[in-house]
Amino acid sequence: MSTNKNKKSLLDTLGESQIWKSIIRSGIPRTRRQRMHAVLGSVFLHLHPARLPKHAVKLGYTWCMGGLSFFLFVNLTITGILLMFYYRPTVEYAYTDIIDLAEQVPLGIMRELHRWAAHSMVLVVWLHMLRVFMTGSYKPPREFNWGVGVLLMTLTMFLSFTGYLLPWDQKGFWATKVATDIMGGTPIIGEQLKLLVLGGADYGHHTLTRFFALHAGVLPVSVIALTVGHIYLFRRHGITPKKPLKGSDEFFWPEQVLKDAVACLAVLVTVLILHFSFDGAHLDAPADPSTNYPARPDWYFLFLFQFLKYFPGDNTCRVDKART
Repeated sequence: MSTNKNKKSLLDTLGESQIWKSIIRSGIPRTRRQRMHAVLGSVFLHLHPARLPKHAVKLGYTWCMGGLSFFLFVNLTITGILLMFYYRPTVEYAYTDIIDLAEQVPLGIMRELHRWAAHSMVLVVWLHMLRVFMTGSYKPPREFNWGVGVLLMTLTMFLSFTGYLLPWDQKGFWATKVATDIMGGTPIIGEQLKLLVLGGADYGHHTLTRFFALHAGVLPVSVIALTVGHIYLFRRHGITPKKPLKGSDEFFWPEQVLKDAVACLAVLVTVLILHFSFDGAHLDAPADPSTNYPARPDWYFLFLFQFLKYFPGDNTCRVDKART
């Protein structure tokens, strides 16, 4: 009997290990007070309130969209950095580098993971904004944080837009041309804005390098800065409570963390299933400005092409051919 009493569980042994203490700096929290101290003493966990209204950790209320958005951005950052080791943003090498990524480079799957994670992030960010709207989390005093969220959603769309051209294939080239022509139709500043983005009068090397600089540098840094501000404001204001507020509080750790972890794992598995269900990321023929290609963007930019139906321009005939 004494042997069983003195025998420590695996969890207790882990909590007393130097590795655990060097990271968590405390043992396994057993009481509510210890759990609160564990949250307040952790840089990552303290990004959120130590305790939350009980309804705020329910899956039906949060949808885990905030955690999923952050997870997908981290995934895109890691895979994007790996892709940068093998990609050269030049007209001569961009297309062949994409082919080599799939056929010659170890872990060439990174491009497929990057692509499907980008599609998933656009969808998840939209759903996150929908959830915030449906629960009234945009109302005072959280209206400024709602504005920050709108900016983050816009930057997410621009990240997808700037990454579309980088393979330098027909689909990406002509879809980008139509989108930048729409940009050029903006009153007063349209032509100057288009010239700034393209780097000249024609689509070529300067256009590709500028899109790469935006996609791999300017936009990710902007997203990180706004995300820090978004989390700070969320930390200050807390979860939007239901009225009347009922039920006891729950801790962010481990209830919400574990739910976010399971949701992130499910999304990762979905991305892998999508990768193996399709024959790699789509790659069209090399970009050729002399051809008349029926431009068609991905699903999240189809609304721009619909605008051309009501505001026709130089690319109307090409878009009409794409519809047929």
